[in-house]
Amino acid sequence: MSFKKSRNTSTKSTLVAQIVFVVIITVGIVFFERFFSDRLSLNNGDIRGEATLLIDFDNMRRMFEGEVVGKMTVLDALNASVVAGKIKFRYIVNSDNDTTVTEINDHTTSKDTQFNFYLNSRKMDSSELNKTNIKPGDKITIRLE
Repeated sequence: MSFKKSRNTSTKSTLVAQIVFVVIITVGIVFFERFFSDRLSLNNGDIRGEATLLIDFDNMRRMFEGEVVGKMTVLDALNASVVAGKIKFRYIVNSDNDTTVTEINDHTTSKDTQFNFYLNSRKMDSSELNKTNIKPGDKITIRLE
């Protein structure tokens, strides 16, 4: 009879230890989420992170990484990279809100060559640069083709 009493005590202490373990893990997860939530999210709920911009010309190859904020567009990322990398960048936004890039550093467009933009390896219409939003992890590539 004393054997059963000893066995019940052992089972109860194991159950209590498991409950305490679950409570500690739960409190740790809640603490971690609250502590890092300010660093992981913006006011509008976007996840903070970086995007990459690669300028890939025959004689010029430059890469920039920067934080994506709010509703950042491809054109916003280009302008941020220009400031950071001291690059000459000229573009026109017409009355229809379409973008035309005319010059990047000493490279200009002609009837034979133009700037082609790729977002995550997919070619995009350059007139949509100021209308296309980017998100963390995106990769923008510019080629003169």
